[in-house]
Amino acid sequence: MSGSGMQAGHKGHVSRELSRRVLLIALVISGTFFVIELSGGILTNSLALISDAGHMLTDIGSLGLALFAFWFAARPASAQRSYGYYRAEILAAMVNGLALWGISVYIFYEAYQRFLSPPQVHSLPMLIIASVGLLANAAAVLVLKRAASENLNVKAAYMHVVTDAWQSVGVIIAGLVMVFFGFYLADPIISVVIGGFILYSGGRIVADTVHILLEGTPKGLDLRQVERALAEIDGVCSIHDIHAWVLTSGYNAMSAHVVYEKGLDAGSIDLIGHRLREVIMAKFPIHHLTIQLEDSDGECCETCCLSWLPEQAGRNDDTAGKGQLSDN
Repeated sequence: MSGSGMQAGHKGHVSRELSRRVLLIALVISGTFFVIELSGGILTNSLALISDAGHMLTDIGSLGLALFAFWFAARPASAQRSYGYYRAEILAAMVNGLALWGISVYIFYEAYQRFLSPPQVHSLPMLIIASVGLLANAAAVLVLKRAASENLNVKAAYMHVVTDAWQSVGVIIAGLVMVFFGFYLADPIISVVIGGFILYSGGRIVADTVHILLEGTPKGLDLRQVERALAEIDGVCSIHDIHAWVLTSGYNAMSAHVVYEKGLDAGSIDLIGHRLREVIMAKFPIHHLTIQLEDSDGECCETCCLSWLPEQAGRNDDTAGKGQLSDN
């Protein structure tokens, strides 16, 4: 691997260390306030607070699951798991995304019950505790925000905390309305809005994890641009069977077959291989790279890129060389 590749690997290691640290801090914050909010809900007879405490319990579960996934993903590779256990982080993110859907269904159900029979609660104590809860959630959000932009596993846990913060805002708004106007339907109305936001957030997390598990191309990487960059290297005849996928958040892999021109000596071929890796590592977010060099008399493998570009199948070798990936 080139120097830039080693730097990318080191950056990914630092990012995961940061992610583990912020997850642990957020877990302590959420765990502490869960006890406070649950106790307050019982003392004030506030179903809203108890429900919010229940949601915070799912935050604790999601943070704990994310931490476990980081630990599990750090296990070494083996003959049976040649890539190691990186995908444990993605599976944890999917579980957390699906849990958000479950939470939204529960909120919709509770809102329906409260529309039928709006509960009367001790609004002022509920308002005070919910305000403290919002501060706790805001602290957890700030702790997780940076790492959430770099790691899907952390992002899933982050979205749990964000939705809980919005639920605290909803509880505060409902509490103010109940304190000043005695309108107890405010609670289920706010709950429906929050439930819709949670449903959308969970859907985005699940969509991202499914894309990764289906070996989708990493976001922000255009394989057509990769192919064009490789085709410009001296000595390259054509590129085929080019694939890129995500092993885990912040760690992308790529493989490609590169056909070099006829008549090149071993030194020139080695130089092409070195240049190919240099260009990819310098220009694109790739951290694990496999390139197979072939002479111009070689044949494509059985499942080459042409199999998913049917419009290319009828072209001859002269027109199906450089730039095989369709722009459409």
